[in-house]
Amino acid sequence: MDTTTLSEVRNTLADWVGGHIIIEKKEQEDLDKTIMKLEDFSFQHRGETVDDYTASTLLQLKGEGKVISDEAAVPLPHSIFEIPLEELNNVKKQSAELIFLTNRASYHISYNAN
Repeated sequence: MDTTTLSEVRNTLADWVGGHIIIEKKEQEDLDKTIMKLEDFSFQHRGETVDDYTASTLLQLKGEGKVISDEAAVPLPHSIFEIPLEELNNVKKQSAELIFLTNRASYHISYNAN
């Protein structure tokens, strides 16, 4: 991701702090949905990792939220949602939406000021 895109993402998320976001993560045929009040965000650089599952560079979205499934709504663990950025192929910004496409999954984040 180039610095222009990173800057646009940072500015967009800064504008969204205090509002609610819906995060849809699609990985293969699995769709996960999370609703959270965005309280803060950060870009983390952890350096080398010991496995392929843990990202060394990621976007952390912070705030109280719930993971929504067909069965129930469960509180978001640790009030953090992480999006890995190393295998980022594309980032799209549309009005009140951000879309991250990685080698593993796609993340669609939509914003609601309420």
